[in-house]
Amino acid sequence: MLYYVFHRQLDVPAALRGVLGGLYEFFNEKNFDFIMASAVLLVLAIPVGIANIYLGYVIGEGPCTLCWWERIGMVVVGVAGILILRYGLKARYIAAVLFGAAYGIFMTLRHASFSLYRDVGMGFGGYIFGAHTYTWGILVYWVVVVAMGLMMLFAKDKVVSGDISRSGTRIKSLSAYSKFVIALSLFVILSNALQALISAGIPPYSGKGDPERISLNNTWTSGVWKRFEKPFSFVGANVVEDPFIAGEPKEISVKFNSDPSTGAFVDVKPALSVKNSFPLPFETKGIFGKGVTSGLAYNAKNDTFGISNTEGGVYFTDANFKEIAHAIIDKPNGRNIKKAVASTFVDDMLVTTGFNKTTFAVKPAQNVDAYHEWRYFRENSGGLESAWKFDRPALLTIRAKKQYVLTLAKDPQSTYMYMITVPNERAKNLILIKVDSKDKMLSGETIVTSALALKDKRDLKDYYVTAGDVTGGKFLAYSKNYNTLLVIDLADAKITDAYAMPQIGDISGMAIKGGSIYALAHKDGKVNVVELNNPLGE
Repeated sequence: MLYYVFHRQLDVPAALRGVLGGLYEFFNEKNFDFIMASAVLLVLAIPVGIANIYLGYVIGEGPCTLCWWERIGMVVVGVAGILILRYGLKARYIAAVLFGAAYGIFMTLRHASFSLYRDVGMGFGGYIFGAHTYTWGILVYWVVVVAMGLMMLFAKDKVVSGDISRSGTRIKSLSAYSKFVIALSLFVILSNALQALISAGIPPYSGKGDPERISLNNTWTSGVWKRFEKPFSFVGANVVEDPFIAGEPKEISVKFNSDPSTGAFVDVKPALSVKNSFPLPFETKGIFGKGVTSGLAYNAKNDTFGISNTEGGVYFTDANFKEIAHAIIDKPNGRNIKKAVASTFVDDMLVTTGFNKTTFAVKPAQNVDAYHEWRYFRENSGGLESAWKFDRPALLTIRAKKQYVLTLAKDPQSTYMYMITVPNERAKNLILIKVDSKDKMLSGETIVTSALALKDKRDLKDYYVTAGDVTGGKFLAYSKNYNTLLVIDLADAKITDAYAMPQIGDISGMAIKGGSIYALAHKDGKVNVVELNNPLGE
């Protein structure tokens, strides 16, 4: 493109041609060497030097393992820059710069990911000019890539550009400035090597994730290599198996036991009685006609129900489960909802959550804005709108960070919504999550415990809650494992009662209406509405 701009005189504004031409002329060998020396100074001598001298020797801050790996990347980039200053812009040196920068960007992003999501002002280790070293690392490595790209783009000088394909070695003379930068850089490299020897030790010692201050009293460890004993995974530690979803044919590794007596409780109360059972009168659909029926909610204000589909379909029905209105959200556009698994009413809004704790809301409306309707829905029967417009709040948790949820229920006497986690291979605690429905943010997390007697050496970690609802300060939570209804006191997250459940199928949603519990039960490929007696009924 640039060749044709300057040599074929394409229709490009004269001013732009002038600017580009000036850049071409600027990047002669002398200026190129000055810029490269400055780049080495900015990449190696200054950030690594300040961290090494000030944070290390003055403050006494010992670099962690990731800090050392980030510095190694800067050393590689800096040394490659020195070689370019001495021997020209050889392809192998360019590759060393880019590979070193790629390695450094990965390490700094990995390091920053542990801290950037935390509250304002938090971080790891000391900081330079208001930013922590891993933040500076991201900037430095990014600048390296951009600067190298610009120099390659505008290196018109025949001597500079000819170095790339030169077969022999050309030893370049060094300016006083280049000599100063090289000397300073070598000093910084040697100083870092000494510091690494003191704080981290010689191989196979490797430093610490939580380092000690730099001192001759430092202890050395090779514990980092134990990580290689674990099976290698491309997905990392923050990915767990998707949860069981009632009605989906997908198999999961968790195995379920349907006998309530084999659970952790010494005593389980008799099974709830079935009052009524009938097929759901309509088939729910999500985007592209996919998904299975998942959540169920009851709105006592107008005696209606809300039903969700795993692929973003929401349905409003009357008291007899006759459809009033439905909509299918534009699921692919916006925050990833994964499978929508549970719903609850907040006033007249039907709030639905994916199992990844990402929510959306739909409500009845008289006058629906046509653009917002098109923007949010793939299908709308009419009279429904997005309650939060384009917002899909993603709930950030602490204790439940590595767990999914299959429940969402609102306390009618307060503004709070509640979720309960399901166990997986990495996290097994049963956690009650409290969410403020006004700002959709976390208000509390509590590990569920039991006020009931437990069998010897048993705990609650294998209960698997797939549905539930709230009434009278209690969360009635259905566990597929052991087919048990747990009564959890919201005030202290303690299980106060446990009831056996009848064998009605896989339950995906529950809603309390007075003296009854309505459940969506999946059995033999069909969805039934099952009315059970409410043990806490009015």
